[in-house]
Amino acid sequence: MGEQYARTYESPDGFRRQTLRDHLDGTGALACRFADSVGLGPLASAAAELHDLGKATGAFQRYLLDGVGAKGSVIHAYQGAFAVEDASYSAHDKVNKSISRLTRDMLEVAIASHHGDLPDCIDHGGSDSFFNHMGSSEKDDGNYHYAEVKSNVKELGLDIDSLCADASKNLGEVYDKCIKGRRANRDFALGMLTKYNYSCLVDADRCDAACFGDPDAVPYYAANWDALIDAFETYNARLSADTPINAVRADISRQCMDSATRPTGIYRLSVPTGGGKTLSSLRFALHHARQWNKKRIIYVIPFLSITSQTAATFREVLGLGDDDSVLLEHYSDAGRGETTHDTEIADEQEARRRLSQERWSQPLIVTTMVQFLETCMASRGTKLRKFHNMADSVIIFDEIQSLPSHSLDLFKEIVNFLSEALRTTIVLCTATQPALENIDKTVRLDLADNPELVTLSEEQRRVFRRVTIVAQERPLPIAGDGGLAQFVLDKAKENGSCLAVVNLKSEARKLTQELRSLDAQSQGFTLIHLSTSMCGAHRNDALAEVRAATASGEPIICVSTQLIEAGVDVSFGTVVRAAAGLGSIVQAAGRCNRNGESVKPRNVYVVPVSDDDEKGLSAVRDIKRGKEIMIHSLVPLASKNPDFDLLGKEALDMYNTAFYKDKVEGNELKYPLPDGTNAYDLLGFNKAARYEYNTVTHPDGPSAYVHCLAQSFRTVGRRYQVIPNLTKSVVVRYRSSAGTDSRELLEQLRDEYDPREKVRIIRRLQDFTVQLFDADFKKLTERGLITLADDDFELYVLESDDCYDMNFGVVPDAEQKDLFF
Repeated sequence: MGEQYARTYESPDGFRRQTLRDHLDGTGALACRFADSVGLGPLASAAAELHDLGKATGAFQRYLLDGVGAKGSVIHAYQGAFAVEDASYSAHDKVNKSISRLTRDMLEVAIASHHGDLPDCIDHGGSDSFFNHMGSSEKDDGNYHYAEVKSNVKELGLDIDSLCADASKNLGEVYDKCIKGRRANRDFALGMLTKYNYSCLVDADRCDAACFGDPDAVPYYAANWDALIDAFETYNARLSADTPINAVRADISRQCMDSATRPTGIYRLSVPTGGGKTLSSLRFALHHARQWNKKRIIYVIPFLSITSQTAATFREVLGLGDDDSVLLEHYSDAGRGETTHDTEIADEQEARRRLSQERWSQPLIVTTMVQFLETCMASRGTKLRKFHNMADSVIIFDEIQSLPSHSLDLFKEIVNFLSEALRTTIVLCTATQPALENIDKTVRLDLADNPELVTLSEEQRRVFRRVTIVAQERPLPIAGDGGLAQFVLDKAKENGSCLAVVNLKSEARKLTQELRSLDAQSQGFTLIHLSTSMCGAHRNDALAEVRAATASGEPIICVSTQLIEAGVDVSFGTVVRAAAGLGSIVQAAGRCNRNGESVKPRNVYVVPVSDDDEKGLSAVRDIKRGKEIMIHSLVPLASKNPDFDLLGKEALDMYNTAFYKDKVEGNELKYPLPDGTNAYDLLGFNKAARYEYNTVTHPDGPSAYVHCLAQSFRTVGRRYQVIPNLTKSVVVRYRSSAGTDSRELLEQLRDEYDPREKVRIIRRLQDFTVQLFDADFKKLTERGLITLADDDFELYVLESDDCYDMNFGVVPDAEQKDLFF
């Protein structure tokens, strides 16, 4: 046939062609390098070496070189999967046929899907199987030119049988070592392993394509743990231990460093609020990464509101400045459309604009639980591309008690797999550590031996007992005589400052407005509102004002949603918390007398808000359920028994038992779907679909389901959302206190043509985005107030200043002022 090509590239130096052999070998070498550290190099290499066999046809070469046929008209992804199905697995096939079948399944779904997304191995209703399309009728279909592919394989120098046999041997060894004897869900682990192999293939394919056009298109980031540790320890040495609290914080940090020599596993860091767990966990991660030669550290935060703050802290502590070659912040999808990535025409703009956030290849990543979970649950290559870079790393989950309950069992299986199969160390951080291994015991969490990184004496824990919980059973309305607003104002007067934390954004806005009507400001108080209706830059400005006021002792009232409860280092004279789950109450209490400014414990008030003011709680079931347990169970118990400590372990255990009991029995921890199935089973054994396939679709038996993989990857990938109904990131018009104005950035974006500069502008605009739910996004769009500012980057902008309030953020119901007067 002559030389065969994979792609062409027109550069300033002329027209270039990449041979198919070079692309297959290059992709294979990259995939092998990605997977080698966890012992899966031969499996990943086989998928990569065979993924583009379909290009070895005259039809594809004419399309590529002569422009014959429309884009997408020449199918080339399936032929490699056909070759895998036909391959001889030699002696290994006789030794372990089930592993050979599993190898075929894994390679076939990865190769056939490398331009789109992973399929449902059995479709949702059990009527069809992906593997049915690997049969002789498909191979004989003239659209695939499979006979021609087979005849041209020899010219490519590929030994398909050896590649597949080596992959099968490799998979068998990993299966025996990491999956066969595990107590957790084996089928779920096999599904995750399939995603891992797919991720290696997709990333290797795209990296090789990008580097053919530009050798520097994909930067390589090597972690210099020694330098980062030196910077951290220099900073840490300046921290004072001159107070009882600071002395215990220093001991927590020291214990974390000492624990870094422990082997890869799943650990817990359970320290009281104010214990300095953010920097202590980072210290553990840095020393552990150096000890065990880990590739990167991934810090996962539950709330979008504190990601930029945490990243800024890390930059300061590690002396990084704006150096994105070490630290990547990935917490917003603003300007990142989910268009299909076609590697044949992947130009510089496409490759560069997606690269950092698609790959997660920097040594230090700061991201959100939403990004983490939606990556692991995804089926699309654009989302899963980064998954393989979670391997051989350290992943720290901050405030793990905030994990959405609907994903708890999924989360346990994911971290089990990451730790056991991919050699990743997991750290679960919180002040109110839920015993995840004791919740739904049918799904295990395989903690390491001696899982606690830190052990504190009762005396040390007492140092952090800086508050007393004062809870009442009677609900209060927000407004009116004797309402919550008046209660907050009274407590602020008594204590000099007050933080009021409520459950809903609408609640926070109403409470702030009512405090204004009570003339809180004319009585000397600075009044600050905080919620996720405000963009990140706006929240940062507000938090800076809060910190300055509390540090100087100025009178201040801050009204906030729960975003202030995790990782925000502020200290108020008192806190008023709208009744919610016990974990939220403990976190809110951590913002009171945080540094022991008062030797005498200060009061934290837990007050139920009237149902009329919290109608929106029906949409956030976990908060509603937590509130019910507190006001109907724990608060009455505490009122009758003065010795019952709402901040103690007994209360936490009682709360967790009550909170999760019905959820365990109703499979609510497995991400239930409207049709009665759940994501946990669909990504595991997929019992219902197997049954339908075997008894309804193929009742006669001989063609019943015989494959190892049955996961409904695509169904779950398209249905899963950490926060249901969350829609687009929308850029708002705001000028930060530092002088950065989103309007100016948007103008620069509209005038910019260099894709690299566009990416930098998009990154800066992330601080000016707000996540809008479906109803609000639709409402504002229908009014013509949201526009698509950049079609290529799918960037939405809220054009109305009237709908972005300088105190409250986005106000969807605000009336638009007359544009002419």
